Amino acid sequence: MIGEMVGELTGNVVGKRLTRHYGGDLKIERTIESQGKILDTEVTFMATFWSKERPQGGMFSKGNGIMMTKTGEKAVLHGSGISVQGKGPGWSMRGIRYLQTSSPALSRLNDVALVFEIEFDPDGTVHDRMWEWK
Repeated sequence: MIGEMVGELTGNVVGKRLTRHYGGDLKIERTIESQGKILDTEVTFMATFWSKERPQGGMFSKGNGIMMTKTGEKAVLHGSGISVQGKGPGWSMRGIRYLQTSSPALSRLNDVALVFEIEFDPDGTVHDRMWEWK
């Protein structure tokens, strides 16, 4: 069951490239940087994820990130998701993340899945929201 919204971040795509390893699938790799609040704690977040085309359309993505609090505590996140057409000219990714941390401010998220939705605008702006899945 989807629980409360635990955080909201805004930022930008700061890097992207095409990759193909050993003749495999062509992948698009993106790095995003964002800031906001998670559980009322101010954080910065940086993540890199790769995306590849799905046979039925859209993209499947998988990635890793690191979140830092203003006091220097960190959390590592791993996640995956699928893309869908956005509400306007952009696109949206929806999926699940798992967080690992020893930060007292964020530690309650060690034992839950985080459902997320990221809206990507054509100019590279991202709006990232996360909910607790109990």
